[in-house]
Amino acid sequence: MKNTINLLTGSVKLYLGLLIISTAGILYATLFPTNYEVPQSFYGLDKVVHFIMFGAWTFFFGIVRFLKNNYKLLSVFIVAVIFGITIEILQHWLPTGRSFELYDLLADFAGTAVAILTLYILSKTVPQFSSN
Repeated sequence: MKNTINLLTGSVKLYLGLLIISTAGILYATLFPTNYEVPQSFYGLDKVVHFIMFGAWTFFFGIVRFLKNNYKLLSVFIVAVIFGITIEILQHWLPTGRSFELYDLLADFAGTAVAILTLYILSKTVPQFSSN
């Protein structure tokens, strides 16, 4: 258990790197033009991808803030929600062949909510992530 906690609290640089990589991955996956047809069997799978991408992004962002002694999860949630909304608005306005999808946004919010819940549990169980 101690090794797991050491891994979690190890390095702000590691989580900052993961946050940057996940940000770039989200921007690439959601804003670059598409010129392919998605097979019918994959419809709905993109919602799972949105859930995972935004959940991971929110988790990395929250851990970076924890390691910098900022424990306010509401601000993490707000920034993640604004990021998701911004992506969907940009998909609507940019000439990428993509469009705003409410279910993508809901998947983003769900991933964010699960990450916030995970961070909240960590803040209550891992002393290094507690403001007390």
